[in-house]
Amino acid sequence: MTDREKAIEAVMKFLGDRTSRILLVRGYDNDAKVRVILSCLNKEFDKGIIRTSSMTDISSHINRAFNKNLLPSAIKSTANYSLGSMTVNINSYTSRTKNNPRGNEDTFTLFHPVQTVLDDSKRYENFLNDIKNTNSRKIILSTTNEWSIKDWDIEDHVDEVFFYEVENDNPDIMRNLRFNGAV
Repeated sequence: MTDREKAIEAVMKFLGDRTSRILLVRGYDNDAKVRVILSCLNKEFDKGIIRTSSMTDISSHINRAFNKNLLPSAIKSTANYSLGSMTVNINSYTSRTKNNPRGNEDTFTLFHPVQTVLDDSKRYENFLNDIKNTNSRKIILSTTNEWSIKDWDIEDHVDEVFFYEVENDNPDIMRNLRFNGAV
């Protein structure tokens, strides 16, 4: 079984589990994580919310992961976007706006990327409150720049953690991270 197949299996299992609500997806291949997460969500949901720390970078994260221009370069939090067969709203969890959707039983919320708040205690507390106040049926947190995260307290606030291995599918990433002393 490939690393990608294991990741798909883990995310789909989480999505089908009625007892787990929050999943943290860790791993070193950011594009692979985004592809698997959004592809799996597309199989289970028609509507969702993507909460990001950088409105200016989120479309490039998603477009690069799929190697397609799925989203425009300028994202507006007041607009809805088609992503696969889903309609998604994209907004920032780092800025306060009046109309941040909280979701409902028919939606997912994907927080991507989350590493910028994990080492900042004030922003982290606000982030945990955002998660707590999210009403979506499923919540997925996805990291980037994983090797730079110092505090893994976030694992205490989720139901499941999945580490997306890339040893088999993308050994170059692991070789580069080891060579540069990141892991």
